[in-house]
Amino acid sequence: MKLRRLVAVVVIVLIAAALQTTMFARLRPFDSAPALVLLVVIAFARHIPAEAALILGFGAGVLQDLLADSPLGLWALVFTSAAYFVLRFRDRLEDDFSLIGPFVFAVTAGSLALFSVLGTIFGEKTLADVGIIKKVLLPSLYNMLLAALILPFATWVLGAARRRTTPFEL
Repeated sequence: MKLRRLVAVVVIVLIAAALQTTMFARLRPFDSAPALVLLVVIAFARHIPAEAALILGFGAGVLQDLLADSPLGLWALVFTSAAYFVLRFRDRLEDDFSLIGPFVFAVTAGSLALFSVLGTIFGEKTLADVGIIKKVLLPSLYNMLLAALILPFATWVLGAARRRTTPFEL
């Protein structure tokens, strides 16, 4: 991964974290906000090498841990797991939003569910919350809708537009 692209990815993760902790802390339709940093990790993990995607997930998770009031390392584990899941399935997904949209929904819902379970294990009592379903499903829906903007942007930033080649092209 080139240095220019690496710097761009880090800056975009920092901007997403800033937006999530400032703007979406106040602007919360139906008392829920998108998991913007997780969406950025999903978007970039589709195109960067596996090691870089896992490091991105871990680094973005540590940043989220430092900005949230959760136990240190909890978001890092969840984001790294999400990046790994995206890596496992990225070759099977086309750039068709009818496939990618539900995939983003599923990865976000699974990641937030994992956070809820791990948070409960570490004493956060997340699963005891009455609105846990709303706190998992609404951010997943928001991420699926925002994916229509963020995923093409990530592809453009990395210059990773997939080019279909025939066996006769070099």
